[in-house]
Amino acid sequence: MINKDIAVFDIGGTHFRSALWTNGRLGPVKRRPAINYLNTAHHSPVELQEALADYLVAETERLQLESGTAIDHAGISLGAPLNARSGRVLQSGPLWGPRSGPFELQAALTRRRLDTRWTIANDVTAGLASYIQTCDPGSHSRILFVTVSTGIGARLYDFARGGVPVDPVHGIQGEIGHIKVEAFFRGTRLKFTCDCGGCDHLNAYSSGRGVLKLLRELSARSPDALAASTMAAARDGDDDAILAAFSRGVAAADALALDVLATITRPLATIFSALLTHDPLLDSIVLTGGVVDALEPAYSASLDRQFRDHGLFQITECDSSYFARRLRVVAPGDLSGLIGAGHLAEMADEGRSIHVFR
Repeated sequence: MINKDIAVFDIGGTHFRSALWTNGRLGPVKRRPAINYLNTAHHSPVELQEALADYLVAETERLQLESGTAIDHAGISLGAPLNARSGRVLQSGPLWGPRSGPFELQAALTRRRLDTRWTIANDVTAGLASYIQTCDPGSHSRILFVTVSTGIGARLYDFARGGVPVDPVHGIQGEIGHIKVEAFFRGTRLKFTCDCGGCDHLNAYSSGRGVLKLLRELSARSPDALAASTMAAARDGDDDAILAAFSRGVAAADALALDVLATITRPLATIFSALLTHDPLLDSIVLTGGVVDALEPAYSASLDRQFRDHGLFQITECDSSYFARRLRVVAPGDLSGLIGAGHLAEMADEGRSIHVFR
């Protein structure tokens, strides 16, 4: 382990977090609202992208003053898909909106601060890097780490290869939030748009923002059912009030809330069915994120029920616990992105990478 202070960041669609990482330990965490297209005045996504680079540099300088020593390395967990080979950020709907394009964040940071090394990784990769510290490699073949929060992403970790396999040309893997799916609510096909601008993406239905969109439409889609539901009192509330009422409704087995839950878990169960059909050595699916955490244990039970209803050919009819045995639910915590960014920065200092390209 390299004995020095590293600035670490967790850049999410809702909050930014920062801290010092020293010898595998995280210092006090500072949190602020994200600089995103919903809460920050801007004329174009480029302004938001440059504002992110300005924040990262200014906060690194603040952390350097706090540390009292020079900081020459920063690790960043970023809520956006990026090319692991080039470091190019491909897009971020939650941060920069549906019109956002690619951003050369590495270059923007280097221009601002030449004396700092910047290790940038997708936030799901960072969460995975934190999680695998707790795993016994001898008891796993491959695990899929899935985050369901503002957006949805997944990363496969292959213990035999010792890393995350990514496309050797395009440098990405596991962007399941942008797979096109079908979603139905009480027999009616939904047509929602993802933050990235794409129609019918998994994110549009099963992410935190997708759930909120459906909940806000209940007054028009099922007015009588909503009036009789435990969620009725929050129908005109703010986002937090509506989501909290939904969580309480699920816990109380409210019929309407459970129908919404089935709507958001069914597309994800379909994707897991396809993945396990192609990769029977996938021995663990690790679920985390704010949506899962707020709705447990009903969330995983609904997901398992939808998986069994979809079925895995010649397996689930004779092995009903097939999916449940592989499913692990992990509380998200606010620190996993920062911890993962710290581990990834340390790996970079040691000349290692979590990514494998063949």
